[in-house]
Amino acid sequence: MRVERLTGVIGAEVRDLDIEKELTGPAINDVVAELVAALDEHLVIVFREQSLSPGEQTEFTHYFGQPCATPFVKTLEDFPEVIKVLKEADEGAAFNFGGAWHSDFSFMEGPPSYTLLHAIDVPSAGGDTCWTSNIAALDQLSPDVRAVIDQPGVNGIHTAKDAYSPKMQALHDGLKHMDIRTTEDANDVRAHPMITTHPGNGKAVLFFNQAYCRDLEGADIEPARGAEFLRGLHHHSTAHQFTVRHRWRNGDLAIWDNRATQHLALNDYAGTRRELHRTTVQGGVPAR
Repeated sequence: MRVERLTGVIGAEVRDLDIEKELTGPAINDVVAELVAALDEHLVIVFREQSLSPGEQTEFTHYFGQPCATPFVKTLEDFPEVIKVLKEADEGAAFNFGGAWHSDFSFMEGPPSYTLLHAIDVPSAGGDTCWTSNIAALDQLSPDVRAVIDQPGVNGIHTAKDAYSPKMQALHDGLKHMDIRTTEDANDVRAHPMITTHPGNGKAVLFFNQAYCRDLEGADIEPARGAEFLRGLHHHSTAHQFTVRHRWRNGDLAIWDNRATQHLALNDYAGTRRELHRTTVQGGVPAR
């Protein structure tokens, strides 16, 4: 197994590893330990030419930890941990699943630690996924902005209200082949520290994404400036120098550390089918 960096900040490609074969071998735990170490360093790792059934992807995911719940999105009937991320060719310019910068389910008490995404049927061009490092973004945050959030008691208020509450149902109606269920539960809120400590590599992380972190509490900032402040964090944290972009091919698998990244699925493939399978691993409560 070889791990080759994709950028100087985030991302690596893992070569010479057949996951399907390793699942039946005696060294799978050692392999996963190496992959976790690679994730601690690179935050995103990608593999080419993998062939995993939903059951095999589920089995592989379990080696990284317990499965995470999947609110608001119906999973596969026979594989209740697998989300089919699907946009059919006839769904045109409909909003695509994951089409805004976010980290998965940060509104949960314990958001996912890792996400695994396997390409089943992807366009020859378009539909790339981008990730950004919230570790690098924090490292290069201006001192005055960091001073606002770098103190105990300053929390981001995370909620799914602007993604999965009933008022957003029309946004998802264009994806007729995914069962996305908006409910009032999406209006619940969860407070997480704006700066957390990564449990694997010990680095400080900007625990923020614009999709779900909709307010601040405990910060020395006028409430009227709160939305502007968060917009500034969004533009900074998703700046190109912190990112990596992956062009999918059928069989690709990506694993990323959801605790230290944000990601975005580009919606530039109208008229083309795109299907990927997603699983998530349960994470702990974000902490400073």
